[in-house]
Amino acid sequence: MPDWNADQQHYTPGPSGPRLIIACRVMAHELDALRQHRKDAHDIEICYMDQNLHLTPGKMPGLIQEQIDAHADTAQSIVLGYGLCSNGIVGVTARNQHIYIPRVHDCIALLLGSRQAYFEAFRKRAGTYYLTPGWVAEEKDPLGMVEHEYGPKMGQEMAVWGINEELKHYTHIVLIDTGAGDMEKVRQRAKANAAFLDKVYEEVSGSTAYFEKLLFGPYDTEDFVCLGPGEKAGQKPFMTQSE
Repeated sequence: MPDWNADQQHYTPGPSGPRLIIACRVMAHELDALRQHRKDAHDIEICYMDQNLHLTPGKMPGLIQEQIDAHADTAQSIVLGYGLCSNGIVGVTARNQHIYIPRVHDCIALLLGSRQAYFEAFRKRAGTYYLTPGWVAEEKDPLGMVEHEYGPKMGQEMAVWGINEELKHYTHIVLIDTGAGDMEKVRQRAKANAAFLDKVYEEVSGSTAYFEKLLFGPYDTEDFVCLGPGEKAGQKPFMTQSE
C-alpha cells in the first residue's frame, strides 16, 4: 500500500463526514483492499455500478444521478469512481454536496496511479489493450466477450472474426498488476487472451495512489474536477487538461 507519510508535503486530508463513492465495479478489488487497511474508512460508503454501463454510456448519467439523489441527506460529499467515460458523467449534479470526479478519460489512469503515468504509457505505445483484475473478473476481456456476448448472439466463427476486427489495430495485451485479487489466475487469463488474439503479452505494475486519493483525498484540482452544490458536470474540464 502507498505510504503517504513519505510524501507529507503533498498530503492534505479529504473532507470530513460521511462520504459516498460511486464507482464502476471493475475497481472493486482495489478499492475494497484499500478500505480494509484504513482505520478512517468507517464513514465511507461505496456504491458499485454495473460494468456493462460502459456499453451504454448514454444511460450512465441518469443512473449515477439516482444514487446521488438517494444520498442527498446522508452523504456530506460525493466522489465518482469514473472519469469522463464517453461522457457518461456529463450532466450529473448534487443539490447539497460537493462532487469530486477524477480528471481522467477512463479507468486506466486510475489503475496506473496518475494521469502522468497514463500519458507516458500512451506516448510509449498507443496500440495497447489493457487488462485488469476487475475486467477479467467481470468477463469483459476479449475472450469473455467472445464467450458470453458475441458468441451467443452471432455464433462462434463470427464472434472470433468480430473481436479480431475490433482489436486489429492493437499490438499488445498488457496486464496491469494492481496486487489485488488472485493475480496468478488473472495472469493466466491475460496470457490466454494474448495468445488467442496473437498479440504481444506484457505486464506493468499498477499503483494505488489515485485510488487512495479517490477514497481519502486530497481532492486537489490537479487530479479532480471539483463541483459545488448545483454545478453540473461537463466535458470541458476533462478536455482542457493534457500533458
